[in-house]
Amino acid sequence: MPVGLIKKLKKSKEKDGGLPEPEPVKTVDSRTGFDTYRDFYTLKNYWKAVTRNKDAGLIMMTRYLQENPDNVALYPKLKGVDPKMIGSGDINVENVAKQYVQVFDDVISSVEANPADATEACKRLNSVGKLHRVKVSGMESTNFQALEQPFLYMVSEVLQDRFNDKAEQLFKKFFQFCLQYLTEGFNG
Repeated sequence: MPVGLIKKLKKSKEKDGGLPEPEPVKTVDSRTGFDTYRDFYTLKNYWKAVTRNKDAGLIMMTRYLQENPDNVALYPKLKGVDPKMIGSGDINVENVAKQYVQVFDDVISSVEANPADATEACKRLNSVGKLHRVKVSGMESTNFQALEQPFLYMVSEVLQDRFNDKAEQLFKKFFQFCLQYLTEGFNG
């Protein structure tokens, strides 16, 4: 490096007070199951594509009710719905589906707002679990687990070729985080 350039750099450092301090590396609350903020950030970006797809929730609910036809009885608004015949246009199924996707969206937004402390996300999941205990007669906490495969199916259908091993692992971790606090709220 030419001597003149070195002197200029030294003078500019002295004038500016040196280089700015780098921002600290963001961390993510260990309760979320993510090892790094980068993993959460990647999940969040995938999730944006899911929420932009207006049929995402319907894909999940259709799959869930087809795999668990007895659970239709747990939803008073879905009385008389045949799980084999669910499709777009059934406003009650669509509304339930939107509510489920909204919970996941709220949790992701909450963690995004304060990645180092997921307390608000945990509270949201706990309250949804408690709500199900009070409002859904005949439900058991294991019903939450039955939603995992339909949830992953929804994500894979929306992301298509972007749904790779990494995406699957991230969404499995996210679902397990949600499941833990939903179940805790339900059983609490």
